[in-house]
Amino acid sequence: MTSSATDPHPRRRGGHLAAIIAGALVLVIAAAALVGGGVVIAADATQRDSDGYYASGVRTLTTPTHALVSNGLDVGTNGPDWLFRQARLGTVRVTASGTASKPIFVGIARKPLVDRYLRGVGHDEITDFEVDPLSMTTVRRPGSAAAAAPAAETFWARSASGSGRQTMTWPVQKGAWAVVIMNADGSRGVSSGVSIGAKLGFLHWLGIGLLIAGATLAAAGAFALVMGMRRPRPPATGVGGATQLTTT
Repeated sequence: MTSSATDPHPRRRGGHLAAIIAGALVLVIAAAALVGGGVVIAADATQRDSDGYYASGVRTLTTPTHALVSNGLDVGTNGPDWLFRQARLGTVRVTASGTASKPIFVGIARKPLVDRYLRGVGHDEITDFEVDPLSMTTVRRPGSAAAAAPAAETFWARSASGSGRQTMTWPVQKGAWAVVIMNADGSRGVSSGVSIGAKLGFLHWLGIGLLIAGATLAAAGAFALVMGMRRPRPPATGVGGATQLTTT
């Protein structure tokens, strides 16, 4: 005769192990969301200037040609229209400094219009840039044609010109765009202290969303972990609580 007593500490079943693994993974994702949300909110609170922009420092940019031109700013041509209304995606700010003897011009326009305006005009094309610190990589586009005074043109979406610090702000819109920095009279030899900034209103709400998602996931992960670590109930005993015996 052999007897088989019920194990007082039954092993966890596959479902419990799966819950433990899933709970641990969810907690890792939750921790990443909470850290990310905290970083975003901290940056939004401490890294903006008094006007609410994330801005680079001022860097003096020079070219012996007629203009400095960004190499096309392509913005979400396949994105939904509502995303670009009322500067929801953000606002770009470019500042450039001129002098009394050489007033400066800074403007933004559709890239095809800028290409047509500068056709045959020597200029430096900005192919890449870093914000902190501000640095740019340019390619020289030679040309012998004279440039018309930029402020006299009507195709600019936003522009500013004059002596001293000139600021151009542009609510981000869908399409292909180009930023242009020139002397106000279109002459050769551009030298200007330039700063680039962006106002990203959605970052604050992105940070809050990450914190809420992280907290929700943390609660779900903790619940799954607790449920997985609970030992399953032992099977029922015989009548009166006596241990069942198996006789052979």
